Amino acid sequence: MLSVGYSCLLLVLLFASCAFVPYGYLSLRDDSEIDTSDFMNHMMGTIFLVFGTLKLVNLKTFSTIFSKYDLLSQRIPMYGSLYPFLEILLGLSFFYKGTLLYSYLMTILLMGLSLLGVSLSMVRGTALRCGCLGSFFHIPLSYATISENVVMMAMASYGLSKKLS
Repeated sequence: MLSVGYSCLLLVLLFASCAFVPYGYLSLRDDSEIDTSDFMNHMMGTIFLVFGTLKLVNLKTFSTIFSKYDLLSQRIPMYGSLYPFLEILLGLSFFYKGTLLYSYLMTILLMGLSLLGVSLSMVRGTALRCGCLGSFFHIPLSYATISENVVMMAMASYGLSKKLS
């Protein structure tokens, strides 16, 4: 397993990498300005698409890892197998302006549930493997996992507040 420092570095690099895809897309558009809301939505969509796809590499192993700390997956085992598909659909929904309200709400709900499960596991002192990148990487459940959820919830909350105002 990676140390907490390497886990944080890996997540920061993945988030940064996911920022380049929407930036490249938006910079190719005809308008001269890049709308920060579009950029954020496309970045969130790309993150969900990448993370969801990585979970599909070995769906059974991901589901096993995920069920050890996710509260809903512990009660409904099939949820662990459906979660990557939910992330991919959520990622796609961020590229379509008509579904943004639901995308923000679903992101806050999914990340909030995950944050609660991760936090409870860490408070209990349980050393678990994080499923955020599927079974592809061996990352420990850590503050990097909490940070990922908090950042996604913050971006969705910001987008939601702009959408409702």
